[in-house]
Amino acid sequence: MSRSLLIGDWVNSYSKGIYRIEKIIDQYYDESDRSSLFENKIGDKYPDKTIITKRLLNSKFKKSLGYENCSETFISHLDKNQFVQLKQILDKNPQLLIDLDNYKIPVLQTIYNSPLQIDDKKDLEKVLGLIDFIKMGRTFLEIENEMRRLDILRLIPKNYGNYNFQLTNFDEEYLNKRKIWRDAKLSKS
Repeated sequence: MSRSLLIGDWVNSYSKGIYRIEKIIDQYYDESDRSSLFENKIGDKYPDKTIITKRLLNSKFKKSLGYENCSETFISHLDKNQFVQLKQILDKNPQLLIDLDNYKIPVLQTIYNSPLQIDDKKDLEKVLGLIDFIKMGRTFLEIENEMRRLDILRLIPKNYGNYNFQLTNFDEEYLNKRKIWRDAKLSKS
């Protein structure tokens, strides 16, 4: 049986190389996951955690700074030989660890897209007002309720629209098991 994954562990990730775990994220189903709610309910935890890692070395044990985020199912601890080799490299060049510590992972973004069919200026103004509402940080449920209040839900077509309404969540931010969306954009399709 393998041991649990912890922040700071040296691991193999989805892509080749030697990685260090930086963050372990529990995700939860919310209203933005409607297509996968048939077996789950809002507030249920996703079966897998998301693991954020920084890459120190490539598969040839050469410096190769980077990052990755993926399901914990793709993460495994280093085998004994990999760990010994990593320790030898770090003993010879401790600056590598400083470089890894200084490497900044870019802001991770989760995107939610929805088509809208906007045919008049009044509806366009309502949607633009909704964008300002979202920038305060809102759950999908709050956004949907505001769309209902503004009578914007009727603009969601069955197939394609003439606009794309895009929500963005940054760094897997959650509040009470619901994603927080802090940015919205409207673009012509």
